Amino acid sequence: VVQLRPQVIDINLRKGDTVKFNVSFRKVKDYPVDLYYVMDLSNSMKDDLAELQKLGESLATQIRQNVTSDINMGFGTFVDKVMMPFTSTVPDQLINPCAKSKEACAPPFGFRHQQSISGDLTAFKQSVQNTNISGNIDSPEGGFDALMQIAVCGVSGWVRGLCNSVAGYWDEWMAYQGQIGWRGDASHLVVFTTDASFHTALDGKLAAILDANDMKCHLKRVRGTLALVYDKSKELDYPSIGQLRAAFVANKIQPIFAVTKETILAKKFKKNLVFHHIVAITVCVGGVLYFTLGLFSITLFLVQGLKELIPNSFVDELASDSNNIISIIKTAYNKLQMSLDDDNKPEGVGISYRTLCPNATTWSDNSLSCNQIQLGSEVTYEFTVTATACPTTSASNTMLFTSSSLQESVTFRFNFLCNCNCSSMVEQKSIDCSSNGSMVCGACLCDQGHEGSRCQCTQNTIGLSLSAQCKRSDSADICERNGECLCGICDCHENFHGKYCQCSNTGCPVTDGNNCYNQPKCNCTAKINNIPYTLDNVGSCTCHESNCIDPSNPNATVCSSHGNCSCSICECDPKYDGKYCQDCNSPLCKTVTAECSSHEACAICVNSAVQNREVIPIRFLIPPPFRSSLVLNNQPGKQHYISLDLFLRQRLAHKRNRPGNCPKPIDPVIIVLPIVAGIVVLGMIALIAWKVYQTWRDKREWQVFENEMKKSKWTKGQNPIFEEASTRFENPTFHGT
Repeated sequence: VVQLRPQVIDINLRKGDTVKFNVSFRKVKDYPVDLYYVMDLSNSMKDDLAELQKLGESLATQIRQNVTSDINMGFGTFVDKVMMPFTSTVPDQLINPCAKSKEACAPPFGFRHQQSISGDLTAFKQSVQNTNISGNIDSPEGGFDALMQIAVCGVSGWVRGLCNSVAGYWDEWMAYQGQIGWRGDASHLVVFTTDASFHTALDGKLAAILDANDMKCHLKRVRGTLALVYDKSKELDYPSIGQLRAAFVANKIQPIFAVTKETILAKKFKKNLVFHHIVAITVCVGGVLYFTLGLFSITLFLVQGLKELIPNSFVDELASDSNNIISIIKTAYNKLQMSLDDDNKPEGVGISYRTLCPNATTWSDNSLSCNQIQLGSEVTYEFTVTATACPTTSASNTMLFTSSSLQESVTFRFNFLCNCNCSSMVEQKSIDCSSNGSMVCGACLCDQGHEGSRCQCTQNTIGLSLSAQCKRSDSADICERNGECLCGICDCHENFHGKYCQCSNTGCPVTDGNNCYNQPKCNCTAKINNIPYTLDNVGSCTCHESNCIDPSNPNATVCSSHGNCSCSICECDPKYDGKYCQDCNSPLCKTVTAECSSHEACAICVNSAVQNREVIPIRFLIPPPFRSSLVLNNQPGKQHYISLDLFLRQRLAHKRNRPGNCPKPIDPVIIVLPIVAGIVVLGMIALIAWKVYQTWRDKREWQVFENEMKKSKWTKGQNPIFEEASTRFENPTFHGT
């Protein structure tokens, strides 16, 4: 039966190419389904077991009526590892774990495979009827051990048939007939029912189990029965979620987690993930807490995380008595979750996809999932593949598009066209070759009598090729690299002209002097103010002395007579700068009058400090031509001179008879210390006030408490329902002392 079409798609890609294609899925009637029902047999599931025993053969009948008629079923149960602290190892508890509640229970076990997958519904019913409830002492169960063995212990039907038909192979038949027995052409469903969370990897350390789960089959037949048990339960740790994921994907198994409402609601009491390494600490502190935390350890993973961590898994709420199991199986069967093998995606390939589900009007981008797929309905998947580069390695160029609920798949085979094998693809009389030649590997092969990149030129009779006609000499470049050769004629670039594009429209080439074959455009004869243009360093007539004259000054000269004009740019003398050398940067070019004004305040201060009003002589340290004086107007009749030494950082030289009364700067310590002291004092006052208030309030509350205690009256009666923790019994037959 084929539901996915096409089965193989060949994709030819070049770098930069984009290819689109569709894959369709049409659900057919009576597609074969193998369903394995695995059940938690802890004591809290006795109502669910009773409901399953009541359904019995009718369970398969209802599945045939509501899901598919080609249904085979198997059955298994689990409890937990028979080790402390998971299961009580007290001898009486190992025989009957429900003895304290005065009930009859089966001995505890890890995982028991009771009925292989087959179409024998009577055998399935009998297997369920022969099942008894068991029990353990912690809340999480060993369901992951059961799921791993169900996934890796499948045996194809032809092996069972071979062992059954050949005489003398009874032991082999007994060993294989209890294996899971998945069919190769059927959908594989595992219905996992429980009312508690489950142990996962590293929980085995609580029982000193240090070896990791090896993901291998370890089912062995129980002597005297047809059932098989997991015989490595006490030696190997629980599998991790990642290991279960790998096992389910490899064996194309779709798990259906049917959990009771209490387990689903447990996530409301758990805000983060609490693994059993935390529980291990609580065991050391107090064993009671272990059982409390165990209820919530993996619940969040069970309800929210497993659907994302295990592909195509399904989680739904199981009624307290399991009476809705048929609807859960039907809903999961009608859901399709496809997956793309991204691990094998070739290098340099980008893939995007979208899905059009039945009865949907719009595409779902980046989604491969559809729900409620009915018989005959069709799902369309659109893929867009883009090649960004050719792969550098010879890795696999094959990808699979499949689902764990289907045994069929679609193979994408990528073929990269990275080498140009185009010699066999010749286009005669191509339009791109002016119909005068053939297009071969992207280039024109011209017919006789035609030349050019597109065969657009007709050959002449002068004996020279088209490219040779665009050269001045054999050693020269085509069109002097200043144009393109079109049919033997140079098509010059902008600002170039001449037969070979050798002349510049703005000047004269250096190699040709100033005449460029005596063409007027190449002569620098134009003049401004009777001064001709000159050549620049690339041979263009762009240099003129008028560009070195300041246009804002009508009396300006070339470079202000303080430099040389070099191709329209002034090169200034050392003492001058500016575009036109108009600024002098030397102190000798400046007067010092402005410098004196900045020291007026100091001169007045020194003058006021002089007691005898005599003129303070100042010796100039610079030549007289640069001497500047400052007359103090507030002292009539007296002039006080200050000389400035511009080269000695304008130091003042003065002479006075006695110290003056110039104001001194304020000491910053006088300002800072009072501020800091004020802050400290205010802080101390605030602390003292707060302490006094707290003491007064505490004293008042204590007085109120004492008054209430004095008014209280306590009864001295005895609790009528109180019972002492210990009871004394005497043996009536004992006569000793």
